[in-house]
Amino acid sequence: MVDDENNDEIIGYFTLLAKPFEITDEVSNESRRKLAGNKSAKVFNSILIAQLGRSDSYKGEISGDVILGFALENCELIYDLLGLRIVCVEYDDNPYLNDFYLKNEFKILQINNNQKILAYLRF
Repeated sequence: MVDDENNDEIIGYFTLLAKPFEITDEVSNESRRKLAGNKSAKVFNSILIAQLGRSDSYKGEISGDVILGFALENCELIYDLLGLRIVCVEYDDNPYLNDFYLKNEFKILQINNNQKILAYLRF
């Protein structure tokens, strides 16, 4: 996202990539079915929002919800083109981040091997 009126300054950014995730043993069969279409699945494919950020100079002017909304709009385009219907975020266990993603309808799935929370949203 760029501020056209202010020398094309970067307001916010996100990166997306297709990524498979291993499903830990603690995940229920129902969640496995929702994610991979198979209750015994060990892996599912997703769109990962790998980065999501905002310039400090726009902190009071644009919310993280708006930037996440732009990222999810692009995820919908990927879904239309490739059929990937699961969007994931991976983040450190932090109350602010937990509240942010849960408020935006993500569901916590598991703690990954890297000790980050993996949350998902299904189209």
